[in-house]
Amino acid sequence: MTKNSLRNVLAGGLTALALAALTATTAHAADGIIVSQKQFQALSTQKGVKIIDMRSAAEFNKGHVPGAIHLPWQDINVSERDGIRNEYADDAQIEKALSAAGLSYDDTVVIYAATSMAGRAFAVLEYAGFEKLHVLDGGITQLKGVKLSTKAEPVTPSNFKLNRKKENRIERDGVAKLVGKPNASILDGRFLKASEDGAIPSAKLIPVTDFMNTKTSQVRDRAEVLKDLAAKGITPEQQIVSYCGSGAFASSSYLFLKDLGFKNVKFYDKSWDDWSRADVAQESHMNNFAFAGDALNQPKSFGPKFLDQAAVEAAQKKGAVVVDVRPADDFVVGRLPDSVNVYWNDTLNADRSLKSAAELRALFAKQGVTADKPVIIFARGGLQLSQTFTVLKMLGFEKVDAFEGKWEGWVNPGYGPTAATAAAKKS
Repeated sequence: MTKNSLRNVLAGGLTALALAALTATTAHAADGIIVSQKQFQALSTQKGVKIIDMRSAAEFNKGHVPGAIHLPWQDINVSERDGIRNEYADDAQIEKALSAAGLSYDDTVVIYAATSMAGRAFAVLEYAGFEKLHVLDGGITQLKGVKLSTKAEPVTPSNFKLNRKKENRIERDGVAKLVGKPNASILDGRFLKASEDGAIPSAKLIPVTDFMNTKTSQVRDRAEVLKDLAAKGITPEQQIVSYCGSGAFASSSYLFLKDLGFKNVKFYDKSWDDWSRADVAQESHMNNFAFAGDALNQPKSFGPKFLDQAAVEAAQKKGAVVVDVRPADDFVVGRLPDSVNVYWNDTLNADRSLKSAAELRALFAKQGVTADKPVIIFARGGLQLSQTFTVLKMLGFEKVDAFEGKWEGWVNPGYGPTAATAAAKKS
């Protein structure tokens, strides 16, 4: 999008309230959470400032900011909990790690990583209750004019107690209440390929790298980022949820949003790992597909056979039923002869979970489709075909195939009987 077109979008789409919020937010961001190299170096000389290196031990030992405390982000997170990746550590572990790092609530804490993406450490420290919390813009890889040290300074443990917790996460039920709400935005921080596979309904794809200059890993101009977000309908007065695949990218998106001055932001740490395994609505941003190629109709295949018109007509004479799974509005204006209509989407509940077995059997039986009959599916896409085939096989239908190709001789009720069709029926 060009700058001019972006200005046009903003001029036409932003309310006076949103513009005022943008102005206020930009002013706030001038002294935001993420600090420049100059600000970082000034902070590092001040009393009561603790610098945290959240990288691995190997990276820390190769070279770190003199006086930095090594607190790997993994020490305050866990690899998985209840089958969900990248979760906060439990309170006891967090308290122990922060005590060992010599931290107290009086400290001003400045975090750095290799890049600006220091979200995992930032989110946990914010949850722990630290209010004077900053992150080095661009990380240590962009830090100039500082001679790095390979010597770790001794750290005196503190008597830190985790007694000022501030919950910054949101659970699945809370996210579900925000789906489609005009006063809320759900941000998907993954890259396109990952989000195409499945996403929370109404979520807006904002890859975490959109907040950064990818060449330097430093944050982009804050005013420009705010305008880009506003052009996508994301403004500071909304309630915002940040999520990704497992919370890794989303934690940094959360950090960047907080730095921009967004106040009402929550972090869905369990993210897609959690949402995708529950009976809740999902969206797929991938294009539909068709079946083709020499993988079809293999002798030992468990999938459907793909039949041409002659094979379908022969099967119908032997009692097979053709199930057209297109919408009823499409079915009524043109269909294969003697086919019945069971819309594939009717196999799902409103929340996109599968209907019960009894409901599904009744849905098909109403159209004369029962497990004792061979079934041939007619669909206009691979998603619809796959869904119907899977449902029928789960219900115990043994013989399920599909029609593929061109059909000559559609039933087109809109045209009514013609002389040709009447003659054909007599013959």
